[in-house]
Amino acid sequence: MTDKPLRAGIIGLGVGGAHARGYLRSPHTELVALCDSDPERLAARAAEYKIPPEQCFSDYRAMLSAAQLDVVSVCVPNALHVEVSLAALEAGAHVLCEKPLAISLEEALAMQRAAQNAQRRLMVAYNHRYRADVAWLRRAISEGALGEVYNVYAWWRREAGIPRSSWFSQKALSGGGALIDIGVHMLDLALWLLDFPRVETVSGQVGTHFGARGVKASSSPLWKGDLSAERFDVEDSAVGFLRCAGGLSVHLHASWAEHRAPREDILHLELNGTRATAVMHVVNYVQEGTLHFYTELGGQSVVITPDVRSSGIYGHEALIVESMAALVAGQPPPADVQHGVIGVQVVEALYRSSQTRREVVLE
Repeated sequence: MTDKPLRAGIIGLGVGGAHARGYLRSPHTELVALCDSDPERLAARAAEYKIPPEQCFSDYRAMLSAAQLDVVSVCVPNALHVEVSLAALEAGAHVLCEKPLAISLEEALAMQRAAQNAQRRLMVAYNHRYRADVAWLRRAISEGALGEVYNVYAWWRREAGIPRSSWFSQKALSGGGALIDIGVHMLDLALWLLDFPRVETVSGQVGTHFGARGVKASSSPLWKGDLSAERFDVEDSAVGFLRCAGGLSVHLHASWAEHRAPREDILHLELNGTRATAVMHVVNYVQEGTLHFYTELGGQSVVITPDVRSSGIYGHEALIVESMAALVAGQPPPADVQHGVIGVQVVEALYRSSQTRREVVLE
């Protein structure tokens, strides 16, 4: 353990902005360097976070060479995760990589080996673990309130949420569409809540129904550009079915776009257990009033609405604060590289199942 703050840098300042807020809040880090290929965005973030011009870079290699960093956030397009993470590990930094860890299992395993060889931590930014309702679900499961969980439904479904950003819609840069973008979050939650049961087989189906026609683009101010002007060769919807050890089944559904209530954006987790069912239903990212618990009492069906309230920090900020505390204490990180490898392995198998129209057995 050290009392000296870890010197942190961020490569990619889109979602990297959320990472910056985490490093600024953590008592264990000092945000000292930024890198982005967009000079306007770089200048704006530097002013916001009070980073001097000499610590701002357009080339990540230059930043890694000059800034003497202890930890680096990698927030670049998915296809660049492996290249940038390997360079940061080689430079002697711990790495927090945005999800997905990589766009192939081969790349993910190479990153894991590189971290082991460098004796550095490689962590994955699974920020949705850091919601108060998710924390309640995990606690209820660990205390046995659900009994044996035998079935999980995990959704992230949007009415009109196709990213208006060139790299998200191009498979060469993203590795895929809705499945690898938002589906991987729900997959992680389903498996993490149950302490990663072994996935034995997967079946998947992906499709493109809206994006290639230039419709149902996200209206979020986070996105810029005209969807119809961009190449679109990824899926905008995906479904999957996982058979896991012990008879557990997981139903996965991720869609950037579908006909449903206007502007509706839903995260949904349902865990069926032998003693109870727990449901988390989040509409448009609300933080409270999302939980229901169904069980029996005195021979009658009972519905419980847990009064779980959001307090303090959550999302990327909470992830980074906890990860940095674990790092300086020499403890395992909360979202370890192995969690990222499992996610990539399952996603890759789901894509393969869709392509071959066959169930895929995982090794």
